[in-house]
Amino acid sequence: MSRQKKIGVYFAAVSKAVVIAAALIFAPITWAQDKMEIGLFAGTSFYLGDLNPSVPFRNPKPALGGIVRFNPTDRVALKGNVVVAKLAGKYSPKLGRYAGWEEGYAEESFERNITDIGLTAEFNFCSFDHLFHQKETRFAPYLALGVAATVYNSYAEKSTGETVFVLSLPFGIGAKYKVNKWLRVGAEWTLRKTFADDLDVAQPAANVDASDPYGFAASASTHNNDWYSLCGLTATLSMWPRTLKCYDGVRNMGGSRKRK
Repeated sequence: MSRQKKIGVYFAAVSKAVVIAAALIFAPITWAQDKMEIGLFAGTSFYLGDLNPSVPFRNPKPALGGIVRFNPTDRVALKGNVVVAKLAGKYSPKLGRYAGWEEGYAEESFERNITDIGLTAEFNFCSFDHLFHQKETRFAPYLALGVAATVYNSYAEKSTGETVFVLSLPFGIGAKYKVNKWLRVGAEWTLRKTFADDLDVAQPAANVDASDPYGFAASASTHNNDWYSLCGLTATLSMWPRTLKCYDGVRNMGGSRKRK
């Protein structure tokens, strides 16, 4: 075999190897695109902490943001979110009596904006949008668990304020429904446990003690580290409708089946 022919054979073999490698690398990405959703979250938020130790939905405020969901299987989904929310709280001696605190403190209140950047896993209690049973699997409740960062302006370290990112742990429940091949709607309620205790200090204050900013001297088990909740509705669009090929389990037998 001549040198030129050897080079041609070698080039052809390398080309095939590159094509096969590219197919193996990019096929999962293409498959993932078929399962991607993007949309909006709109609802309400509330705070639990020094100024509201135990009452859900006290002083509710608006929350709005965007979400992206990836569905690797019909039982598990991964969701990313960026939500801007407002938190508010108010303390009074009357509330203090019911919370088990001593009377005599002045009335305190706060209101602030936060940004929640999170990644949660949704574990469906039943199959959702199954490839071959789409009509029967349009609805699914789910459990949500994940990790997030809470971004806000903190006055605990500097009286002039400083933007900080604080770790938070979201968990909650939700439900979603497939309206048609493009649209999915849902409802979700999650709590966020943060690793900070100064979300309720929303203005410059001298000598702020982040572990007990209002000096209530309450038990750490009842108030240390603030919590907040996001509760609302979601609407997402499927950006890449998928087309399913008919298989015999091993080889492609031809034909196609469009998603419903």
